[in-house]
Amino acid sequence: MSLSTKFTTLGTAGGPVPKLHRTQPAHVITRGERVILIDCGEGAMQQLMRAGIDFRRVHKIILSHHHFDHIGSLFTCLGINMMLQRRQPITVYGPVGTHQIIEGLLSACDVPSAIGFGVSGQTLPHPREFVQVEEIKAGDSFEIDDIRISCCENTHYRSEEDFGTEGPVSLSLRFDAPDRSIVYTGDTGPCSLVEELAKGAQLLVGEMMLAEQIIAQLQEKNPHMTEQRIAMMGQHLHAHHLSPEQLGELAQRAGVAHVVAVHIPLDSISSETAPDYTARISRRFSGKVTIANDLDQF
Repeated sequence: MSLSTKFTTLGTAGGPVPKLHRTQPAHVITRGERVILIDCGEGAMQQLMRAGIDFRRVHKIILSHHHFDHIGSLFTCLGINMMLQRRQPITVYGPVGTHQIIEGLLSACDVPSAIGFGVSGQTLPHPREFVQVEEIKAGDSFEIDDIRISCCENTHYRSEEDFGTEGPVSLSLRFDAPDRSIVYTGDTGPCSLVEELAKGAQLLVGEMMLAEQIIAQLQEKNPHMTEQRIAMMGQHLHAHHLSPEQLGELAQRAGVAHVVAVHIPLDSISSETAPDYTARISRRFSGKVTIANDLDQF
């Protein structure tokens, strides 16, 4: 029986502020019994269960970058696997800095591991026994079973002129399975390398930012925020993220068949308002467009 490769949007919110109707960034690729978790935002473990996926099936986690909204459930992942006495390995892939983050979380597991269940003579496996880290660089490729994963740096942290210099790196990821190719932009601004990475993919899962609405919301909720702070946030939101139109342009130039918008920054974007944003993407892209909700499957 041939296997099909599926992409499920566990968490489609954007940014670190909790949302009522969306959880923070996390997604899975499933192929047969294999589950690859892509980013691990707050709530990812519960969302796996809601998607009908036992979290114990996750053996591989790939982090696109280290902003907190994309890594908030890593501690939960380590802790619940420890409490359920996991023995099978988990490999966490991510940019430079992933070792440091996981090492800190492993140290934080020392106390609950030592406590165990309070039963004399009983011990829990420490996550150090089953977690390993593989740091990946822009341009790297590797395989998980019959899926080849490749990556490039994107412009979420810095402009293309600064690529290759020392500093933090944000990655976009491509998954080439036997039956289809899927590209996950992660967080990025416009970027020629991401366009090249996405060439000919069937599915492009890309972030969508609404900078002006977010800036207005920040000003309304934080009336004492300084002009300097607002300008800094505005620069980040405009330069390091994609507007709906820019997402459409990326999809059109890459020649993908279907674009799925995630990293939705506003709770007000619902099934009723989504057509407005679909139309903005479609002005620049002639293929299929979906504004994703949590637990959608593609």
